Amino acid sequence: MNWSVIRYWGLGTLALIIASGCTTSDQPSNKLTADTKRPVLIIKPVEHKKSNKVIYGKASFYANMFQGRKTANGQIFDQGKLTAAHRTLAFGTKVKVTNVSNNKSVIVTVNDRGPFVRGRMIDLSSSAFRAIGNTRSGVLNVKMEILK
Repeated sequence: MNWSVIRYWGLGTLALIIASGCTTSDQPSNKLTADTKRPVLIIKPVEHKKSNKVIYGKASFYANMFQGRKTANGQIFDQGKLTAAHRTLAFGTKVKVTNVSNNKSVIVTVNDRGPFVRGRMIDLSSSAFRAIGNTRSGVLNVKMEILK
């Protein structure tokens, strides 16, 4: 092939590459732009201390076989302490549990997960359960107030 033909093809290709770089595309750019001149207002929810969450449900108590075993947060379970198990509340949450039939109540600390029996809301240590009802009943209708 002749060198002059190669040179013309090379210059023509170079001209097309340069010309294609100068054109604009009809497609929108994918760049995200933010208007930084406008102030952003962040509104935080206001917490009211008087509005404790109240939930009605059924409470049961731990069997004696759990005495001395580790709870979900790593503590050793003791039937004599006022503790409880709840499926979702954070460990260390204080909860006031009131028996709706006799209006007796006890404040317990959540330190375990459970109960894993359908229809039950909270599992109490036997001493906490005895404070509000008779252990022979096994299950109590209770009102649970989340304190802290």
